Amino acid sequence: MSIRYWYRTLDYYLILPIFLLLTMGFILVYSASPVIAQRFSLPQDYFMQRHVIYIVLSLVTLLAFSLINIRIIFTLSLTSFIFFIVLMAIIIAFGTEAKGAKRWLHVFKISIQPSEFMRPFFSVVIAGILASKIKFKIYISIIIFLLIFVMLLLQPDFSMSMLLTYSWVGQMFIACIPLIYFLYIGGIVTTGITVAYSYFPHVKQRIHNFLFFSQHDNFQVIKSLEAFKRGKLTGVGPGEGNVKMLLPDCHTDFIFSVLAEEFGLIMCLTTLMLFGIISARLLYIAYRESELFNLLVIFGISIQFITQFIVNIGVTLSVLPTTGITLPLLSYGGSSLLSSSIALGIMLSFSRSQSITLKFQERIAMR
Repeated sequence: MSIRYWYRTLDYYLILPIFLLLTMGFILVYSASPVIAQRFSLPQDYFMQRHVIYIVLSLVTLLAFSLINIRIIFTLSLTSFIFFIVLMAIIIAFGTEAKGAKRWLHVFKISIQPSEFMRPFFSVVIAGILASKIKFKIYISIIIFLLIFVMLLLQPDFSMSMLLTYSWVGQMFIACIPLIYFLYIGGIVTTGITVAYSYFPHVKQRIHNFLFFSQHDNFQVIKSLEAFKRGKLTGVGPGEGNVKMLLPDCHTDFIFSVLAEEFGLIMCLTTLMLFGIISARLLYIAYRESELFNLLVIFGISIQFITQFIVNIGVTLSVLPTTGITLPLLSYGGSSLLSSSIALGIMLSFSRSQSITLKFQERIAMR
C-alpha cells in the first residue's frame, strides 16, 4: 500500500484532535514537571525529556497501528494480550511494591505498567471470542474477564479493574448476550467491590474520603478545586500556577487542574471539546460498522477511552472519588500514552478500512 493511499484514507476527524491534545499535554508537562523533578532532586528537564520521547513513540505507534490490516488485528492482539498477562503475573509474584501497589516492571531505569498495555488488547480478544462461533464463548469470556479482574485486584489496581468492567459489560451488551448473564456480571462486580473495600485499605480510604469529605484526607481534591477558582476564565498564565507546587501528581492524575489554573476555563472547555470530537467520531465509526467483530472492538475501546477521560476530569472536580486514572493523551507517563496510542491506532485502522470499503462501493456503483 502506498503512503499516498494511506494518507488519503486516514481519518482526519480523529487524528487532528489527537495531535492537538498531545501538543497541549506537552505544554502542560513542560509547565508542571520541573517542580516534580526538583522534589526528587532530579535535573529540571528530566521528566520533560522523557515525555518528548514518549510523545514521539506514541505518534509512531499510533501511525503504525493505523497501517495494520484489520484481518490480523485479532492475532496480534491475542499474542500481545498473553504476553502482558504473563508480565502481570510475574509482577504480582516477584515485583516490588511502590505506593502500596505492584504494577510496574523496571527495565533499564524504565518503568513499564503491563496492565496499561494489556487494556486495548483485552477489548480485541473479548470481541474475537464473542464474535466467534465456538461453543461456550460466553463462559470463556467470563473466565478471561475474571482472571484479569482478580489479577488487577491483587496488584491492587481497582480503577483499572472497573475500567475494564465497563468495557466488557458494554461488549457483552452489544453482542446480545442473554439477560441472565448480566445478573451474573452484576454479582461479580458487586463481589469485587465488596472484596476491594474489605481487604484493600487504599480503596476503602478513597471511598470514605469521597463520601465523608475531609480537608485533611482530600488535600489533592481541595487544591484542585482551588486551581479552578484561581484560573477563572483565562488563567493566571503559563508557568504561573501554584497548584503544581502542592500536588504530588500534578503532572499525571491532576494535569487538568494545572490546565484550569494556568489557562483558565476557556482552555478547559476547548480540551473537553477535543475529547468530545474524538468520542463522537469513535461512536460514529461504531455506528457505520456492520461486522460484529469490528463493532465489538470499536465499542469496547471507545468505552475505555470515554470512561477514562470522564473519570479523570470528574475526580479533579470532586464529582468522583480519586482513582489514580490518568487523562489520556495529556498526562505524563509512557505506559498511559502508548496504551492510548495503540487503542486509537486500532480505531484509525478500522476507520481506514471503512473508507476503503466505501470508495470501492462508489467505484462499483459508477460502472
